Amino acid sequence: MSAPTPTPMRRLPDADPTQAVTSLPFPPWWLTATDLGRAWLEVAAWHAVRHVLPEGDRGDGQPVLVLPGFMTSDVTCAALRTHLRRRGFHTHRWTLGLNRGFTDDILDGLVERFDAIHARHGRPVAVVGWSLGGLMARWLAHLRPDAVERIVCLGSPWRPEAEINRVTGAFRAAQRTWGFSADTDEILDLIRQPVPVRSVALYSPWDGLLHGDGCRQDEAELCENVVVPGGSHCGLTHNPAALLALTDRLETPLDDWRPFSWTRALADAVGGRRPAARRGTAPAEAAAAA
Repeated sequence: MSAPTPTPMRRLPDADPTQAVTSLPFPPWWLTATDLGRAWLEVAAWHAVRHVLPEGDRGDGQPVLVLPGFMTSDVTCAALRTHLRRRGFHTHRWTLGLNRGFTDDILDGLVERFDAIHARHGRPVAVVGWSLGGLMARWLAHLRPDAVERIVCLGSPWRPEAEINRVTGAFRAAQRTWGFSADTDEILDLIRQPVPVRSVALYSPWDGLLHGDGCRQDEAELCENVVVPGGSHCGLTHNPAALLALTDRLETPLDDWRPFSWTRALADAVGGRRPAARRGTAPAEAAAAA
């Protein structure tokens, strides 16, 4: 399947016309109009296959902090956490209510929550973030490079040319309503720097809210991109293909990393094949104590 042709970017009403804006184009209108409807299809697909895929201790108790997207909460990512928990990962909610953006209480609460999880397990923590949650995962990786094991971002537009998209107006409204931290510009600059830990970007060219290329990472030793075929933006947390790729990238040992393969990931999932033991994470007694 070839990716749909995006529509030209439309300048927001309050944009400064004197400023040159180099931005990725908006998704086609029909992708935006159908994004939520396609998400419900992805939810139905997840319910259809979730009891078929084998469960087991594929995650070896690896702690995983899951961060929700903009204006969503832990409820939205419940299916994703359930999927990982049934495969042996020790998942954690972020417990901060709605993700309202870069407010001081959200930022301070996220660091406090992450540090508590890290202290509890005594081993590096994997961070999974959807949309805005993925940007926050990148921020955590810069703040705590020795405590973040890896990050996986689902549909997270971290590139500056993706800053203007279908939800930018709502994001600016949130900023006016709740007030963002005075450090937001510095945080965004940090997010746009290469991540110092293993990072995986899952994104879809069929995203209805933003251009998929805005989520793509530059080629580098610690970076990997996985394209989710046919995925919507709102449905990435339930999309069976996205969850398949997410599980595979989380369970692959860092010291035995191999490029992602849909064929291998599907064969491992359906066949119930357990990956090689995770090495270089935490002593057995520390993991047992967690």
